[in-house]
Amino acid sequence: MIPHKHKRTTSTYFLRAMLFTVSAFCVSCDLLGGAFDHEPKDLEKEISAEARTLINRALDGIQGHALRDYHVHMLGMNEDINGTFVNEEWQSPWHGLIHFSQFEIYKSAALITDEQQADTQYLARLKDLIQFMPERGKFGIMAFDFFHDEQGRPDRKLSTFYVPNEYVMTIAKKNPDIFFPIISIHPYREDATTALRHYAQQGVRFVKWLPNAMGIHPASETMQDKLVPYYRIMKEYDMVLISHTGVEVATEAEEFQHFGNPLLLKKPLDMGVKVVMAHVASLGECEKEEEALCPPGTPYIDLAIQMLEDPKYAGLVFADISAMTQYNRHHNLDKILSKPSIHS
Repeated sequence: MIPHKHKRTTSTYFLRAMLFTVSAFCVSCDLLGGAFDHEPKDLEKEISAEARTLINRALDGIQGHALRDYHVHMLGMNEDINGTFVNEEWQSPWHGLIHFSQFEIYKSAALITDEQQADTQYLARLKDLIQFMPERGKFGIMAFDFFHDEQGRPDRKLSTFYVPNEYVMTIAKKNPDIFFPIISIHPYREDATTALRHYAQQGVRFVKWLPNAMGIHPASETMQDKLVPYYRIMKEYDMVLISHTGVEVATEAEEFQHFGNPLLLKKPLDMGVKVVMAHVASLGECEKEEEALCPPGTPYIDLAIQMLEDPKYAGLVFADISAMTQYNRHHNLDKILSKPSIHS
């Protein structure tokens, strides 16, 4: 039996060790997330001639005012003020170092140093980066709905973060020269079609889904009464669905990874809805439970490319290449580059 005094000493050492580990971890998160020595305004004078040439080549033929980025996430942590929410399990190392470290990296990259000012600091960082881009057009800032169950009930515990539609609408209205809103409405919500029509009538044309993280099966047989009216309204107002495809690793989504199979988006496409397959399904492959859709082991990106090449969906299906230069996706760049027929 350990004497009480020794127990207390052991607990103290353990706590100190944990605090040291967390502190060291936070430093490494800064290094990974963007503890940059340079400011965005220093871009032109600090980068090499080779890097400048590469940037110019990437923007060749694109008029600055016509440039559009359709995949810009927003973040906030002031629920009482504007409704933005981050799951507390991502904010504490005691709930798991992996999620905590991910969120610390996100905060570091966004230069968030004060969580009470997270919304303001995140927006300031974003605007600063945009201001000093060589060419600047407009950026679609995304709302992000809660995870919902099939009864249409939001589940905060299964939601990594939440960004209300009104939050991005307000920011876009205040900064119309650089931002336009992308709303996020879960189709299982009781008010889904009402909310969708409300924003469509305000001129909003883009809707964001992350099926794996939100619990959305885009072709669910049991949820047709929710999905079909939703897709009809999108078609009626010529709205575009920007839906994550492939495996999701930036948020909590492990139980529903198969919802990222791009083939599931054939349902809205077949109803005439325009769809952007975010990330070109560049992570993951068909699993055994999906063999009714595709042979196990088939890379999701191959399925996405097949859909992009299918004349049936010409003018309806598109893809974005966001995140494809990350270390866990860049191996698929060759597949995209070798298919010039899908580049326009």
